[in-house]
Amino acid sequence: MDEPSAPTDSDVVPVESYLCEEENDCVIIHEVFDGKAPPERGERELDKAMVAKHSTIVIEPHHLGEECVRYIRVGNALHKSAVLGGLAALGVSGFKWAWSVPFSGISLGCAAAYHFSWQHDPACKYQVDTAGHYLHRVPLEQLTSSAPIILVRRDDRVRKKLHNTIALATGLLLVFQLASYVTK
Repeated sequence: MDEPSAPTDSDVVPVESYLCEEENDCVIIHEVFDGKAPPERGERELDKAMVAKHSTIVIEPHHLGEECVRYIRVGNALHKSAVLGGLAALGVSGFKWAWSVPFSGISLGCAAAYHFSWQHDPACKYQVDTAGHYLHRVPLEQLTSSAPIILVRRDDRVRKKLHNTIALATGLLLVFQLASYVTK
């Protein structure tokens, strides 16, 4: 009969995750300073927490937290560019058709980039709590960092519907404009 093997250094996780109070559904990812574990393990812990759909994730490793913040900001920028570009395209289409073409292109390009590279990632459900409004969810006595990154899970169904509706409208506008240009 095979006995289970003892854990090796490759099995060591560089972060310690603690589930906060059950009703708050919070996970704290602590940094471990043993120098043996690769930083990719911390990313895996973060991915596990996001896939598990925890309402609050506290990231103490500074490098991992900053990387996650940048990643979320890119997704937010793609979303906002798609929505604002689409609204601009729809708004100026009544005045000058030619002006709405670049805005439609920006909207469609950003919406496509968001859809194919971001929308299906579990990180798109999280926003960074920069103002500290959600600190009450975190047991402060468990924190070992003075400046942790707090991620809060948000329902983004309305945001995605708005985003996709505007992208569809600008896509239809662009097709209509190109069709009217070709038939002239």
